Amino acid sequence: MRINTPQICHETIDGEVVVINLENGCYYSLRDLSAAIWHHIHAGSSRDAIVEAVTRAYADRPDAGALAAGFIDQLVVDQLVAESGPDEQAAPAAVDLPVSFTPPALEKFTDMQDLLLLDPIHEVDNMGWPHKPTGS
Repeated sequence: MRINTPQICHETIDGEVVVINLENGCYYSLRDLSAAIWHHIHAGSSRDAIVEAVTRAYADRPDAGALAAGFIDQLVVDQLVAESGPDEQAAPAAVDLPVSFTPPALEKFTDMQDLLLLDPIHEVDNMGWPHKPTGS
């Protein structure tokens, strides 16, 4: 799995992952297990590795793996993450999972879509913004 860059940007603030889709102006909040799954994806873990880690960590919850898989499916549907290509596979990373189980949830917000889409930052290329034109 991989973050669907460059249209997706994210930042972790006090354990909460805030994700912004620069193409549609929606933003998302990921907490607890949802944030840990996001960190696994950011580290390059595969879908199977994530589901296996969640299943193992929460063995007392027989539905934990299925809930993690469903959450990842929702991230794909919302175009926040994408399947990795064969040349993008990374070694699974060690990411801590929360001690207590909270079903992963994708909190989606649309209240700032107009403002986020007005901001010219969503038109940034790999050089960043702002940058001086060449030849000046």
